[in-house]
Amino acid sequence: MAGRPRHAAAAMLIALVASGCEMGAHGTEPTSLDALKAGVWGGQHIAMTVAASRTDIEFDCAKATVDGAIEIDRDGAFAATGTFFQERPGPTTPEGPPRRPMRLTGTVKGDDMQVRVVLTDRDEDAGTYTLTFGGSVRITKCR
Repeated sequence: MAGRPRHAAAAMLIALVASGCEMGAHGTEPTSLDALKAGVWGGQHIAMTVAASRTDIEFDCAKATVDGAIEIDRDGAFAATGTFFQERPGPTTPEGPPRRPMRLTGTVKGDDMQVRVVLTDRDEDAGTYTLTFGGSVRITKCR
């Protein structure tokens, strides 16, 4: 009988360690990641064409790209970095305006998305947009 409490304690310790292995940092559950649904997301002043290898974004007066998949967590939140290219009407130089680094943050709930675009080289807010998967794109190009 003297060995039973030790076996019970050892079993509890093993169970605790095993459950801790399934937990993320700081004892929280791991964040399961999934990729943003591939296809066209549309909204007012924005269109996102999402693929596993790249996302292309078109605005009224700009374009942007994100290389790779945009991963969303189980709450639908995402963050990704990419490159932003400002478009302007009229003549431009052959190299055009400089490409700028950007950060996308947002949330997805079903077929609806909210996304915020920040140009990170100057911490410039480029807007917050609402998109719908398969929704109509309403862009007015400044050409």
